[in-house]
Amino acid sequence: MEPEEYRQRGKEMVDYICQYLSNVRERRVTPDVQPGYMRAQLPDSAPMDPDSWDNIFGDIEKIIMPGVVHWQSPHMHAYFPALTSWPSLLGDMLADAINCLGFTWASSPACTELEMNVMDWLAKMLGLPDKFLHHHPDSVGGGVLQSTVSESTLVALLAARKNKILEMKVSEPDTDESSLNSRLIAYASDQVCATLGTTGVCAFDNLSELGPVCDAEGLWLHIDAAYAGTAFVCPEFRLFLDGIEYADSFTFNPSKWMMVHFDCTGFWVKDKHKLHQTFSVNPVYLRHANSGAAIDFMHWQIPLSRRFRSLKLWFVLRSFGVKKLQAHVRQGTETAKFFESLVKSDPLFEIPAKRHLGLVVFRLKGPNWLTEKLLKELSSSGRLFLIPATIHDKFIIRFTVTSQFTTREDILQDWSIIQHTAAQIIRQNYGLHHISSNDGSGIPTTIVQPTSDAISNVPHLYLDGGKYKTASRKTVVQPKKLSVSPSTCVISQQVKGQEAPLDDCFPEDVQEVAKHKLTSFLFSYLSVQGKKKTARSLSCTSVPVTGNLEQCNPKAAATDKKESHANARVLSRLPEDMMIFKKGAFKKLIKFYSVPSFPECSIQCGLQLPCCPLQAIV
Repeated sequence: MEPEEYRQRGKEMVDYICQYLSNVRERRVTPDVQPGYMRAQLPDSAPMDPDSWDNIFGDIEKIIMPGVVHWQSPHMHAYFPALTSWPSLLGDMLADAINCLGFTWASSPACTELEMNVMDWLAKMLGLPDKFLHHHPDSVGGGVLQSTVSESTLVALLAARKNKILEMKVSEPDTDESSLNSRLIAYASDQVCATLGTTGVCAFDNLSELGPVCDAEGLWLHIDAAYAGTAFVCPEFRLFLDGIEYADSFTFNPSKWMMVHFDCTGFWVKDKHKLHQTFSVNPVYLRHANSGAAIDFMHWQIPLSRRFRSLKLWFVLRSFGVKKLQAHVRQGTETAKFFESLVKSDPLFEIPAKRHLGLVVFRLKGPNWLTEKLLKELSSSGRLFLIPATIHDKFIIRFTVTSQFTTREDILQDWSIIQHTAAQIIRQNYGLHHISSNDGSGIPTTIVQPTSDAISNVPHLYLDGGKYKTASRKTVVQPKKLSVSPSTCVISQQVKGQEAPLDDCFPEDVQEVAKHKLTSFLFSYLSVQGKKKTARSLSCTSVPVTGNLEQCNPKAAATDKKESHANARVLSRLPEDMMIFKKGAFKKLIKFYSVPSFPECSIQCGLQLPCCPLQAIV
């Protein structure tokens, strides 16, 4: 290819990239291919003669795109963001053309100098201490661009180990380094190091607690803020940085949320000499006239060679400015809040961990297999991409707002897919039958999206002959619920292919629950007659239940007498139903939550999900 053809083809490629990124939301997010799909589309060997560019360019859509996961799609919610932007693409276009290997200052002074300056810019933008700056009179540290946070963490670990061995050598000069090394311990959690924004739920370690301990014990404190680091451009999120002054090293990915495409990882240390003593190489062919006086980044990393990564970062910081980057972070966070409000408004779902920044985790209430099935169905559709995590043995789905192009309309579209898929799973596995009301309404074919402001103070209803009536007594509603239409669903079949599917929602050693399925458990309370013992709710705030239960629902009581083990379960879309559970089912929960003891007869609870009593108190 000659320069003129490159100019022409380059313009075509830029047009193609613009078209692709501008319309990426229209593409299926995940590919519908199987491993090895490309093998049959490619020859066994490289071509002996040159191929035409038209053929090469045509194969992008024919061979490449069918197997691409579209990470820039507004419907991509898996992992964490991996964003790019127009200035970033232009920066790497130039860097690729220059193609320098900036292992020393002399190998490309601009590569080293620009990196030092933009790393100082970044440190100041995030509110990092002055000890991490290259250009500060009191600093012996600085920042460098690495390929990944994983690599940065390994660099920090190796530097910490080397530094500790050298300290031990002072008191034990005759001891072999391998012997000293065997006595070292790296203290780490399942996140490896102190983490600001964990992968699973975006949780934050408390640096102000960890820092003083590390300082007192002479431990190297490394901090991983891979995703959340970008958020620190906004002052309101810097409370998570309290204690950062204790850090020996800090790393985050501009390649995640800052719209600087991969690879680009910022890594700072408070003492660069501890990197030099770990990674220094000094062959004669790498020496230059300014060795020792200038920064040679080959001493700050594991590889020798390095790309001109700072160009794209420089282009992004200058093109957006701090204010627009702050607006970008705030927009992503607000969009996540919007999705969170949608999930909270639907009684079928729960949010088991607090939302931080742009990550929301959610699940269907009930056993884990429901949420697993939901995720499987959503993934197979290809219309959005989500991944799982676990928290306290609960299977959860992560929903991250990744793209800067994501709108509320995109979120509503994705939520609609999630809701309808969940409803389909409930219908397929439980079997839905509606109980008609006088107005002819039945089970809605779609789940109505509630507003985030929905409901408090909704009166409790009870079922009487297919109708809902308001209880004569005033009852404190807990927790908040949505009002529903006067129609309901009864689940009348055992879950297909599941043994006692809802049994795992109850304590394993409660024999009453283990002996009877939820059907008999649910309706057994309806057969209780003439008992007027009172009981307190789990929240200790509801009005005690009194009166004859058969009066509230004579038909259900009669049904229970005839068929005590009938397969019927009330769907969780009816959070207003008054449900009275036996004391035994809550035995463990009461002990765990230190709730006062209850009378023998029954417990009143404003329960959101019939299959899971835990929901009443969470």
